[in-house]
Amino acid sequence: MARIWRSRQGRPRPEVPVRSRAMKVEIRQNSPHEADLQRLAELLENEESQYRRLLRLAWRQNSYMKRQDVDRLETNAREWNRYLPLANQARSAREKFLAYMGGNLGLGAGQPEIQDLLVGTRSPIARRIAQLLVVMKGTALRLARQNELNRALAEFCLDLVREESEIFKRCVLDDPSGCYGEDALRADRGPGGVLVKQA
Repeated sequence: MARIWRSRQGRPRPEVPVRSRAMKVEIRQNSPHEADLQRLAELLENEESQYRRLLRLAWRQNSYMKRQDVDRLETNAREWNRYLPLANQARSAREKFLAYMGGNLGLGAGQPEIQDLLVGTRSPIARRIAQLLVVMKGTALRLARQNELNRALAEFCLDLVREESEIFKRCVLDDPSGCYGEDALRADRGPGGVLVKQA
């Protein structure tokens, strides 16, 4: 039962339980195995490389959209669909391994934070993991920003196409002169290469 103490105003307040020093020492002494740290470093490195590859594809997508290079956009989209599952698999593998390490260290169910796993660990691999984590988060952030820029650019391009389509239909397809009638003849070179009615 929690002890009760009185505040300066005389109101009773429950004492907030704090983690004892023994508990902290126990957690710090229960450090992850060197082999597990090495495996975690490899998983982080692989995940970051997958994000970096997607980032390059996102940069290319932006460039191809600006140049309206449809052929390269299609090729780039196929590459994206090819490598995106690999990035998802790398993230999932890292999350599962973190949960495995957390269970071994008695950190409870679920996925622990990497920083929690490194508490009290003086291994050189732990320092490498901390560096890899910073790099991976930076790459993931740049990828998210580039994807957002590409989304905005794609919406702009689609709006532009819709506007051009409406202009085309209003000025050509809906032309009251009926230039697309059954008696229309093919000119040697009409406006924009379309069928025009001969005079």
